Amino acid sequence: MRGPPRRSIIVWLTLAFFLLFVCRLLLDRGYRLHLLSIENAKERSYGIKKSRVQTLNYRGEDVSTGGTSAYIAGAYMAGRLSGNESSCIWYYGLPRSLSYPSSKINWTPEIGEKSPYRVLPFAIRGKDRDREDAPPITLCTHATADQVYGIVELARRWEGPLSLAVFAPGLDAGLAVALLDRACRCETAMSKVSVHLVFPAGRVPALGRAYKEKDDCTASDLQWRGTETERWKSGMTYPINVARNVARTSASTARVLVSDIELLPSERLASGFVAMVHGRPPKLGVVFVLPVFEIDKNEQPPSNKRELLSAVKAGLAVYFHRYRFLCPHCQRFPGLTRWMVRTDPGKVKPLIITRREYPHHRWEPVFIGMREDPLYTENMSWEGKQDKMAQMFEMCLLNYRLVVLDGAFLVHTPGIKRKPQIVGVARKEFLRPHEKKNAKLYQRVVKRLLAQYPTNRKCTQ
Repeated sequence: MRGPPRRSIIVWLTLAFFLLFVCRLLLDRGYRLHLLSIENAKERSYGIKKSRVQTLNYRGEDVSTGGTSAYIAGAYMAGRLSGNESSCIWYYGLPRSLSYPSSKINWTPEIGEKSPYRVLPFAIRGKDRDREDAPPITLCTHATADQVYGIVELARRWEGPLSLAVFAPGLDAGLAVALLDRACRCETAMSKVSVHLVFPAGRVPALGRAYKEKDDCTASDLQWRGTETERWKSGMTYPINVARNVARTSASTARVLVSDIELLPSERLASGFVAMVHGRPPKLGVVFVLPVFEIDKNEQPPSNKRELLSAVKAGLAVYFHRYRFLCPHCQRFPGLTRWMVRTDPGKVKPLIITRREYPHHRWEPVFIGMREDPLYTENMSWEGKQDKMAQMFEMCLLNYRLVVLDGAFLVHTPGIKRKPQIVGVARKEFLRPHEKKNAKLYQRVVKRLLAQYPTNRKCTQ
């Protein structure tokens, strides 16, 4: 006998849904395998040859050239000579001298007076940081003294104000100031930049010897001096979260994008975002995530999604850095497959809304948020890794919504980071205690946050 018609319909509907699910799963897996095969082919093509000598910089990253890089901070100014007029407003006697009363020194935003670090705010105050026609979003970034020239690249790409925190212990301030002075006399967009100096309480900033003046706007005489810095010679850790907090809390706008100095925004990102939100006021509990990619060192950073997708198809770009080859889950954002198969929308628009929950509990996104979002844990160092995990855990407990954006992204420069083949024993020994310290600090912060906020079982540690 035949069963009731309703039962047959249910069976057929169940079978149809099951087939749709299997097809979607196979397509998604096929696309990921396609990306992986492209990246693996690219890795073989650009693989490290046995004859190539690999070197590591002071942060333990591969800085082997293996050929000429198409991207160098300030390379677009090759052949240009610096002018006598500065686009920056300097304070404390800078850039020629440095003098300030103790009343100008600030505590760090999270720990305060018990912190081993201090802040000299607004060594440079941007002339145009409060310009009314600029998108009201501040790009907040950070750097060690020898890295600061990357700010010229951000200044010319970002339409709004910028806030830069520089770790400048002792005489490292002299190198930072020399680079910033060159930037201010070469790039007019530096008028949007404000700069703050971060330093250990016992190593106040000092200019020391004057750096030999040159007029080269690429600053080739001053860049890549990492091994000459006090930070390198003294084995200091980089208080990356202090710098992040200082740059963010010093912003002149309610909305902020906290990012690294090596991450370049896609073109018209700020104005495109403002157009998307239609003047709606910012509010806590919602942040807008920017997918992060990296490009082969022999390629120019893409300006828009169309260029980025072309680079991915050619095997010249992958999603972000230590990440694709060293920590795939840290920046593998929800909706990655969907983002990659969609064409360039020609504007900034939301793709999906998600949360920092399992299986994305190790995700460390870069996002446009608010100045009042949870602070970064300041006693975690860059060397100890996982420095943004505590902030993301707190945001999960606060039920933050994360809106992944389409038509906007960040691109890491220069080059695709791969796991170094050669890491010295001394370097490993230096990093190990800092990694253990960060891990312990994270567990301590988690314990405090669990006592502070209502329980959310989806917020996996």
